[in-house]
Amino acid sequence: MLLLVFNRAVVFVVDMDDTQELIAIQQELSGISSRLRKIFPSTHPQFDSVFEDVGAASYYIREAGYRLESVLMTVQGDSAGSASDAESGETEIE
Repeated sequence: MLLLVFNRAVVFVVDMDDTQELIAIQQELSGISSRLRKIFPSTHPQFDSVFEDVGAASYYIREAGYRLESVLMTVQGDSAGSASDAESGETEIE
């Protein structure tokens, strides 16, 4: 993580490695969902027995992906906002 100090205000800028790591996790989650669908297609002999559990697992994996997307948008938005604030000399007090 990069730490900038501008006009005595501390501004945090997200490291690109953080963003790349979040994207990699999203891709892994997507891959897991695909693998589950391949393991238990509707023609699988035990599909009816595992349908509810596999469906729940797929739902939570999908939700995790949505939450990570939200984190990415926040992180990217905050870092862009922080960088532009630093350039303009404006600071925000929280």
